Amino acid sequence: MCPMVLVTTVNREGIVNAAVKTNFMTVSSMSRYAFHCSTQHHTYLNIMETGEFVVNVPTEDIVGKVLKVAAITEKPCPSELNEIAEAGLTPIPSERVKPPRVKECVAHYECTLDWHRGGLIVGKVVAASVDKSLVDKSDDRRTVVVGGGRNPDSYGVVSGTKKWPKIDS
Repeated sequence: MCPMVLVTTVNREGIVNAAVKTNFMTVSSMSRYAFHCSTQHHTYLNIMETGEFVVNVPTEDIVGKVLKVAAITEKPCPSELNEIAEAGLTPIPSERVKPPRVKECVAHYECTLDWHRGGLIVGKVVAASVDKSLVDKSDDRRTVVVGGGRNPDSYGVVSGTKKWPKIDS
């Protein structure tokens, strides 16, 4: 299973774009993240123009709005369409990059383009922010995780963490 994330970008003119990615993965001990994107999509084109993007991690309570972003971007849409606002989500300024973070998401990884090969994009994390309620455990929202395509009408959620078992020597 791979996490569902919302990637935000801007083009040179500052027009915001958002796209849902479910092929997202950690590279190199969490200092880099990777995902694949069609070379025809605004997300890819914006990253190639500006070298920046933000990975926003949603929770189960906003999955409907995140899926609305996915539905909007399924069909070709004008580059000036702000998918974040269209889906009822709130853009907030990032700390180190121009693309906005999504306020309703619980974690944000601001990235600069490290390298790409075709549609595979690898970004270096230059700033990260996490909702305080997740750190102090005062929030029971669950991070959404999607499966590998076996059952396209369902999803899973991260419900907690466990310690690795001790290995007998």
